[in-house]
Amino acid sequence: MKKQLLLVVLVLFVCGKNAFAVQYESFGDAVQYALPLTALGMTFTEDDPEGRMQFVKSFGATFGITYSVKLGVNRTRPNGADYSFPSGHTSASFSSASYIHQRYGIKKGRIAYFAAAFVGWTRVQANKHYVSDVLAGAAVGSLTSYMLTSNKDMNLSGYKDKDSTGINIQYRW
Repeated sequence: MKKQLLLVVLVLFVCGKNAFAVQYESFGDAVQYALPLTALGMTFTEDDPEGRMQFVKSFGATFGITYSVKLGVNRTRPNGADYSFPSGHTSASFSSASYIHQRYGIKKGRIAYFAAAFVGWTRVQANKHYVSDVLAGAAVGSLTSYMLTSNKDMNLSGYKDKDSTGINIQYRW
C-alpha cells in the first residue's frame, strides 16, 4: 500500500504543472467535497453526536474565517481572478482531515491528510492559487479543527490573564 501511494505521488509530481491540469482540478474539487462528507458521515457510523456538533462548529468556523480573510485581503489569483488568499478548497479539506485525526485518531486521519494535501496541490496545478494560499488554507482549516474538536489524548485551550495571553497544549502519551 505504501509503495502504491508513493507511486501515485511520484506520477502526479512528474506530470507537471500543465499536463492533465483539468482532470486534476476536477478530481481535487470532488475530493474537497468528499472529505467533509466523510468526516460528517463518520460521526454517524461512530454514533458520535457530540463529535457531529464539534465538526459542524469547526467546519463553520473554518468557512467563516476563510471567507472573511478572502474578502479582506482580496489577493489576485495566478489566473487573474479575485479572492485567492487563503484557499477555500484547502481550508475545507484540512479542516475535515484534522477533525478526523483529532476525533478518531491518526490511523483514520492519515489518508484524509493525504487527500487534503492532494486538493491543495491541484489548486496550484490548476493555476487557481499560489503555494502561500494553499499553506494558509491548510493552517486555517487545521488550527480551527484542532481548537474546536476534543480528543481524549489532547487538550488545546487558550488563556488570558493580566500579564499574558497564550495557548495551552496538553497531550497524554
